[in-house]
Amino acid sequence: MAANSRIPNRRQTSSRSYNERSGGGLGGIFSNPIVAIVVVALVIVLTVVLMRRGGTVSKYYAQGVYINNVDMSKYTRSEGEKLVESWTNGLISKKYTFTYQDQNWSFSPEDVDAGYNTKEVLSRAWNLGHSGSASDRTKVQQSLRLEPQMLWVKLSYSEKKLDAFISSIANALYIEPTDAEIVLTATKPVIISDSKDGRELDTEAFRETLVGLMNSGSDTTVFELPVHTKLPSVSSDEAENGLQLIVTYSTSLVNSSTARCGNVKLALSNFNGFVVRPGETVSFNEVVGERSAIRGYTEGTVYYGSSVTTGMGGGVCQASSTLYGALMYAGMDVIERNHHSLVVDYCAASMDAAVSEDASQDFVFINDTDYAIYIYTNVINKESATVYIYGNRPEYRIDLVSTIVQNNIKNPAIDLVEDKSGEIAYYTTQRVLVKEGKLGRRSKLERIYYDWDTGVEVKRETLSEDYYSGERDIWYVGTHQQEY
Repeated sequence: MAANSRIPNRRQTSSRSYNERSGGGLGGIFSNPIVAIVVVALVIVLTVVLMRRGGTVSKYYAQGVYINNVDMSKYTRSEGEKLVESWTNGLISKKYTFTYQDQNWSFSPEDVDAGYNTKEVLSRAWNLGHSGSASDRTKVQQSLRLEPQMLWVKLSYSEKKLDAFISSIANALYIEPTDAEIVLTATKPVIISDSKDGRELDTEAFRETLVGLMNSGSDTTVFELPVHTKLPSVSSDEAENGLQLIVTYSTSLVNSSTARCGNVKLALSNFNGFVVRPGETVSFNEVVGERSAIRGYTEGTVYYGSSVTTGMGGGVCQASSTLYGALMYAGMDVIERNHHSLVVDYCAASMDAAVSEDASQDFVFINDTDYAIYIYTNVINKESATVYIYGNRPEYRIDLVSTIVQNNIKNPAIDLVEDKSGEIAYYTTQRVLVKEGKLGRRSKLERIYYDWDTGVEVKRETLSEDYYSGERDIWYVGTHQQEY
């Protein structure tokens, strides 16, 4: 209970002084043994009687009973009720003003249907030491002297109305920050428009203040709203002074066809100049979209189970794998990543990220850092696919370590193909190995963090442990029966 709401003690302790010498005094009385015995007996009888009557006939609350830290033993029942009810009624009707710059908002607990369990607490407080049998009352009173009871008036209010009040102010004050607009070039990012700070109400702090006022009140009635500056993801200063090339990662296109190179370039072009803000999640399939001829994709090599075949958009997986490697070096976190069924040649073991247009496989990542990243891509036909990432320097220097745990895993299954031409295999009893399949492997990828200054390893994490099955051998078998 607020200090200014307390009522001083209405019952003052009185003391009596006895003239021990008048009438001979107590010493004279107790000098007679018979009289002394009678007096002691009377005292014992009186004590027993008082205990049987409950130890008190007081109209005050029992000693050791407190409501909101106020000692209620100083008050009669009616005085205590008036005190507590007056205090809670005052809390409900109180008016407060909240300000920000030249704007004002008024608030009263009445606005959110505030109420208190005053009668319940007063009843519980009075019953302590005033209810039950005489022996029960005595036990309670003795217990209260040893362990006082602290009772608290509890607040109730409409959460819906309080939320609406807070939201109305939050919406009125909110200003969205504006990021610096940046265009990526092949060599560096260029700022074309400056950033602007925003602002927002600290709704949790404001809620705590309102509930605190409804609970305890305050002599202060005017408060400044807790409004904070909301910074842009990328400020002009950060972009100009801190934005730098933090990752360059490439995969090889040396052995790829022109059509396949075109598919890789087309897929990666969707990420050229792409911005990923803090907390943002990105799906490769959603960004790249449909792999169709009308969108410029052509037939290319794709992996289907443990076999190699051709399909529309073959090579898009190399685009996703190149992006995956760059993002892992940049410190991004993976939500979904799938490895290929077979070993790929264009990147290190476990550095691939398989995707499929039917969404059964996707590469999804999240920027879980405090800064935005900017992606730039470049594909050189028959040479390489490269992803550049600009941003603020990560907290640690990052290295990726690819380890082959088990190599040269042979797939025991084979594909038999009928040689209807009979040029390689003529008879049904004749089988000829046409293509030996790639061997499989087990591998893992670790990400290691190093201190920039000392080079000491800070931590490491395993990003994936993968199994790539071996490719099936292809055998030709003849179609003609051999005559004997």
